[in-house]
Amino acid sequence: MKKVLAYLCVFVFVSFSARAGVWESRCSDCHGLIAPSKSVLLSKYKTPDDLVAKAKELANKKIMPPSLDFEAAAREIFNSAASASVSVPSKNGVNLKVLPSLPPIPSNNTMTPARVILGKMLFFESRLSRSNTISCNTCHNISSGGDDNQAVAIGYGWRKSLRNTPTIFNAGYLKIYGWTGKAESLEEIIKMNIQDSVKMNASDDVVEKLKAIPEYVALFRKAFPDEGDPVTLDNVAKAIATYVRTLNTFDSPFDRFISGDIQALSDDAKMGMNLFIEKGCVSCHYGSMFTDNKFHVFKIDDDPGRYEITGNDTDRSAFRTAPLRNVALTAPYFHNGSVNRLDVAVKIMAEKMLDEKLNDVEAWRIKTFLESLTAFPSVDSRLVPVLPQKDE
Repeated sequence: MKKVLAYLCVFVFVSFSARAGVWESRCSDCHGLIAPSKSVLLSKYKTPDDLVAKAKELANKKIMPPSLDFEAAAREIFNSAASASVSVPSKNGVNLKVLPSLPPIPSNNTMTPARVILGKMLFFESRLSRSNTISCNTCHNISSGGDDNQAVAIGYGWRKSLRNTPTIFNAGYLKIYGWTGKAESLEEIIKMNIQDSVKMNASDDVVEKLKAIPEYVALFRKAFPDEGDPVTLDNVAKAIATYVRTLNTFDSPFDRFISGDIQALSDDAKMGMNLFIEKGCVSCHYGSMFTDNKFHVFKIDDDPGRYEITGNDTDRSAFRTAPLRNVALTAPYFHNGSVNRLDVAVKIMAEKMLDEKLNDVEAWRIKTFLESLTAFPSVDSRLVPVLPQKDE
């Protein structure tokens, strides 16, 4: 664990011998192409002896060349992984964390099983929209990356939203919501999106729709037992928010790495993490959600950004720092969904925000590190529920 923490407190440099050994001179040309890569071998075999035994077994079967010094090669690859050493402290500091076991729970919206059950149904409920065809899951598809993989959201009457849909995964951990910070709570942004004329365009009759379905009325009473008339739009938002707070993605390769499994990341991902720190990405993308929860000017189009909320000229073209967990699943990128490839987005961000021109290899390695932030919510939380039907 101490070794892992050292990775995250200072820059990490993977050491390679100046004099090529058996692995570099005899093995590396095949491994990673027609044979398992170094990172795969390190994840599969716990000790050099285990790897040597397997190599000799394959050599006896004439699958591998018998003349190789397997012991030397095994020592080299295990030593290269274990000898990742440290020296230069980050000028910005390093603050990368696993997700807490639960997101913050607001005092006015207790997280009860009854609310989660109801909220899950409502998340998939297309009758919350004016057209009865759009649910939360339409744009925040939990079978993929928690978004819609469109440049911008498409809502009621095929209207296009102004901005790209963020993932719903881990949304409970955020402190501000929307690209421009138009909401300060999960409940508030959910209610806004249900009523938004471009998205679900729900009117007051959405409550009447739900009240006409006896099973929903019973579920609302169970979820909000202290209210005389619990079927309200506010409670719809509260229930959905409670369910969304279960859509958390633990156990990514990165989380396993900083929890002590130093082989959870490939060498390229480790080098990408070094670059992520060294180039300054970590100055805005840090913490358990890889965001500073602040707004920064990022002008790539004529979108007014946060200016539309505050009216301050300094907020023109300012947008919330995007959280990076599961970013590999949520293309296209940026507030306008204008970039399809993650490595290209990395290059653009580095140049515009950090005045750093990354080469292709650097961008690819950072992308590889960002891919290590990928994980999915539990299977139970993603099972599509059977929705109540209106009595005929």
